Amino acid sequence: MPKTIIILSVSSDIGNFLAKQYLGRGWKVIGTYRQQKNLNGLDGKKCDLFKLDISRPQEIKAFIARLKRRKIAWDRLICAVGALLPAQDFFACDFDQWQDSLLVNAIGPLRLVHGLYPLAQKRARVVFFAGGAANGAVRHMSAYAISKILLTKMTEFIDAEYPRLHVSIIGPGWTLTKIHADILKGRTVARAKQLQTKEDMKHKPSTRLQDIDACIEWVCEQPKSITSGRNFSVVHDPWGQDKRQSLVAALKKDGNMYKLRRHGNDFSHS
Repeated sequence: MPKTIIILSVSSDIGNFLAKQYLGRGWKVIGTYRQQKNLNGLDGKKCDLFKLDISRPQEIKAFIARLKRRKIAWDRLICAVGALLPAQDFFACDFDQWQDSLLVNAIGPLRLVHGLYPLAQKRARVVFFAGGAANGAVRHMSAYAISKILLTKMTEFIDAEYPRLHVSIIGPGWTLTKIHADILKGRTVARAKQLQTKEDMKHKPSTRLQDIDACIEWVCEQPKSITSGRNFSVVHDPWGQDKRQSLVAALKKDGNMYKLRRHGNDFSHS
């Protein structure tokens, strides 16, 4: 029997690429999408496709119910959902849109994982995607960034509370995909952010989709004690280099490594 993977948003560039990689490996792929025009070569003959708006709880419940009726047990779940707007300073945002960003980027995916947990195979893997906000305040991006921080911390909670589930979150780095189109359109976007994105698309090195896939594979292949509950960077961590064994040894030694912690915890004024 082939293994089963659920990919949230196979209509995204990263999700679409990953779906094709897993199909090539012989996995059964279940994918969600919002717009059929973005499926880019995927169809119902190759994988099971479900239209789903992750911000709508009733659609999530209906999707979960369909999988439960079909008794689909899953081995891996990857959340490639992402929405960058609003890309403005906090007080310039419409708060309802700011809140909706959290629904799309964090609450919806967590609701779905919560509902699908009973269908998880033993030692199932969950992978979320993170932004770079944990290391500083990224201007104009508070809604998106806070969503990713929420997912990062929930990764740690789920890891601690559910021994049979392996859950990690991966920062892909800056990737040249269509997610940036909303920034370029300029709606609910700070002018400085729009100009920065235009420059980035011209000059900034983009993470290769193959490297994102390879990092996910490495993270999922490791024991729970090594990579579960942690936040990895495709670009900055030596997961694919000569120092890989040193990284594993460091992770084994330090349970706080690659997790959200208050900076300077070890400061002493004595």
